[in-house]
Amino acid sequence: MADAASTPAPPTPGTPGADETAPAPKKQARSRGKPQPEKPKRSLLCLGLKNPLRRLCYAIVEWKPFEYMILTTIFANCIALAVFTPFPSGDTNYTNGILEKVEWIFMVIFTGECVMKIIAYGFLFHPGAYLRNAWNSLDFTIVTIG
Repeated sequence: MADAASTPAPPTPGTPGADETAPAPKKQARSRGKPQPEKPKRSLLCLGLKNPLRRLCYAIVEWKPFEYMILTTIFANCIALAVFTPFPSGDTNYTNGILEKVEWIFMVIFTGECVMKIIAYGFLFHPGAYLRNAWNSLDFTIVTIG
């Protein structure tokens, strides 16, 4: 009982010293980067917001596992390029023959990603379009050259 009487009571809001024990207000979380622009009403000048193909493409390219799959495919493609051994005069070996066929699979995956993003975001003529993003521009250049 003596302990309860000897401990001071917490200060009430109107008494001096109340500000010292009050919890500090939480800071609001700041958004990182630029805000995502609104989806344009039309993509490729013909596909509206309610077009089922555009909605499907948008849902796929905004899905996190799709992004991870593309990153894994890029990593696998880098490994395949590192394993490839160039030979003079068009000679090849068994491993290079398989890797040349695997490159077609990578090309189909990357081209599909590019086409889906163009359908989802539009190509060039509005904010948030596919080619207005620097990474997508690099991606488009590599897919086109490949």
